[in-house]
Amino acid sequence: MSIFKALISPVTQIIREIVPNGDQRFALEQQIERLLIEQEKAFVEAGRDVVVAEATGESWLQRNWRPISMLVFVAVIANNYLIAPYVQAFGGVAVVLEIPPGMWGLLTMGLGGYVVGRTLEKTGSHIRVGGVGKG
Repeated sequence: MSIFKALISPVTQIIREIVPNGDQRFALEQQIERLLIEQEKAFVEAGRDVVVAEATGESWLQRNWRPISMLVFVAVIANNYLIAPYVQAFGGVAVVLEIPPGMWGLLTMGLGGYVVGRTLEKTGSHIRVGGVGKG
């Protein structure tokens, strides 16, 4: 749930308490909801623009830091859930790495960004400004 969607319910509750007229209240609730949706859209588009800028950047590190980070996350997950259990099953001592809570969010965002970046990389030659293909 986005922060914008989380804001709608408390805001509409306040409006219900302050604005007694049903039609005015409904119009105000709709206007606030529309503004919050527009803000969320702008937020998502800004994130997309960052990923696009990274994926099309001139520096090798700029283009590849996200995939490298994702590979490190995959290695940690593979260690904890594939390698370590087998090592322990055969009597060995396995190192299980702690996964910080924020890593799951970064993994989700990073994979999303990687998918968008790869999609743009693969289809970029067929897209021009305005979203109309070359042919």
